[in-house]
Amino acid sequence: MKCPVCDEANFAPLFIVRGRGVARCQGCGCVGLDPVATQYCPARHPETASRHHQRHLDTLKRRGFRGGSLLDPSMPSGDLAPGAYDAAIIPHQLQKHPAPGELLKRTHLAMRPRAPLLLTVPLASLQRAQPPEDLWCFDAETIQLLLLRHGFHEVLVRHAAASCMLVTAIRVEPPVRPKCSVIVAAFNEHRTFPVLMDALLKKKIPGVDREIIVIESNSTDGTRELAKQYQGHPEIKLVLQDRPRGKGHAVREGFRHATGDIVLIQDADLEYDLDDYDALLKPILSHRALFVLGTRHGGSWKMRQFAKQRALATGLNLGHAFFTGLINVLFRQNMTDPFTMFKVFRRDCLFGLKFECNRFDFDHELVIKLIRKGYRPVEIPVNYRSRSFREGKKVRLFRDPFTWLWVDLKLRFAQVLPKDLR
Repeated sequence: MKCPVCDEANFAPLFIVRGRGVARCQGCGCVGLDPVATQYCPARHPETASRHHQRHLDTLKRRGFRGGSLLDPSMPSGDLAPGAYDAAIIPHQLQKHPAPGELLKRTHLAMRPRAPLLLTVPLASLQRAQPPEDLWCFDAETIQLLLLRHGFHEVLVRHAAASCMLVTAIRVEPPVRPKCSVIVAAFNEHRTFPVLMDALLKKKIPGVDREIIVIESNSTDGTRELAKQYQGHPEIKLVLQDRPRGKGHAVREGFRHATGDIVLIQDADLEYDLDDYDALLKPILSHRALFVLGTRHGGSWKMRQFAKQRALATGLNLGHAFFTGLINVLFRQNMTDPFTMFKVFRRDCLFGLKFECNRFDFDHELVIKLIRKGYRPVEIPVNYRSRSFREGKKVRLFRDPFTWLWVDLKLRFAQVLPKDLR
């Protein structure tokens, strides 16, 4: 068995249901079922199709379909003219196909650029027996990984019923090589900024193109003048803000300028190790994850250790533990470090999300909204050396924690996607 999502051949057996083995891919988590003696045939169900057809057309119109030719992937491959279709619907077929990626490739080839795709896929449930013709069980994350791999972006997944996912996406041309957008927010970091930039420009990631987006927020210590030295550099986009509005606002501005398939957030200080890039990007480049966090703990909750401010360091560590526990309880997670700077994700994960926070509450907002949209963060250990307030840490202890608490509680109940995309 070979995983259709990440090509991993290592499956862990889970159990047997009515004589059929069920196993989980050790790479991305996709679930495979032992085949039975049936031949794949994209079956038609006229009554069901007619009942849902108009609803599917309305959904496609919200994703940009304005009429024209509609692709039926059950047609023989020889009948599919390249680039001839304005939209496609694949109802309950992907989980039955022995090679779902091949079905998506054929569909992608037949569609015009920016044409919308609609899939209906049974929601993975290992508590019930699967139909004998089903070979795969997808969840919201593995179906998106599969679509992104085969040239479909702006993916939205919603539950159309208790046991069915309705998935829409847009057909794009996949890049020849993946590109990573590294977003650097810089404000009053004249001592560390040039050191970071030199190291960042020397850092190469095999097989990955790169763009560095520097957002400078009108520093008063000379950082702006240092940043201007990189203006015109072929690998750097320099964004000069007229005034400081906070780290969150600067990162949000970086999102607007990012063109890479992957986004990586990098602070302008030297608390983190650039050599961790390779490990952080590996799960995403191998189609095993959409969202990665670099956890700083290394087995200990005491990740901040200030030589001359031990009481302050202990207070910060306890605060980190409190807010981590709060988010885990509110959003049913098991994260160790949701507030790490190292947040790495497919840029497509941002589709449909709107951000409002400007300061360090943006760290909370970004993680929570990605979780609420359906992404499970993969945590990977990274190296970390915390600097003290004397060295330039900018958190405001008597104000920022209240904004974090407000964002955590507000986003527990707020809708994260606009109404027309839900």
